[in-house]
Amino acid sequence: MDAMKQGSLKDVGVFLYEPRMMLRTLVTSTLERENHRVQSHQILPTLIQSIGETKAENKVLLLGVGGAGHSIYELLRFIRRVKTLKVKTVVWVPADFPWIRRLLSSLYVQYVVCENDLETTLLPALTQAIATPVLSGRKNLADRHTRGITQTELDILLQFASGLNSKEMATRRECSYKTIFSWKHNLSEALELESHSQWLELLTEVTQLSSLYQQG
Repeated sequence: MDAMKQGSLKDVGVFLYEPRMMLRTLVTSTLERENHRVQSHQILPTLIQSIGETKAENKVLLLGVGGAGHSIYELLRFIRRVKTLKVKTVVWVPADFPWIRRLLSSLYVQYVVCENDLETTLLPALTQAIATPVLSGRKNLADRHTRGITQTELDILLQFASGLNSKEMATRRECSYKTIFSWKHNLSEALELESHSQWLELLTEVTQLSSLYQQG
């Protein structure tokens, strides 16, 4: 390893969340060949605790959303909160999930790659993440044309995906139906959804991810 590479790895904390054994092995072996030390986690609570306890100034989070299963809702909320922890993120998604890719961009994920191409895309994405400073707001978006969504907007999206309707959400949140409609409208604008069918496609992709790993 040359001096420049050694310097880039100094004080770097790399964290991995990938419940699927085959992909987890692929990622860890790829990183170990390049002398990257990685803390691997299969459940979210230990991952969150580990990130909070590390003293590394440069933190990079590697996530496989296709393996989250029923934890996908919790994982997406966690990804949205990561921005406040000054952690850079590299996420891989299954092929044919274009709306999930756009959603992740709106959650301030810096690098979104296809899990089918991990062998060739993981190291370049990680190298860029290590070298790139954490920015705030719109400058930190993977897709510069996408507006970041708020935690509340994400919660509304996930409640729709779980099967709740607007009236049920309004009752639970003790707000008006118009407020729910306004949040949904803001979400559609942020994600640049141009039709109701695209909104339904996004919800379908979220629900598909929740059952994808259980089917494997």
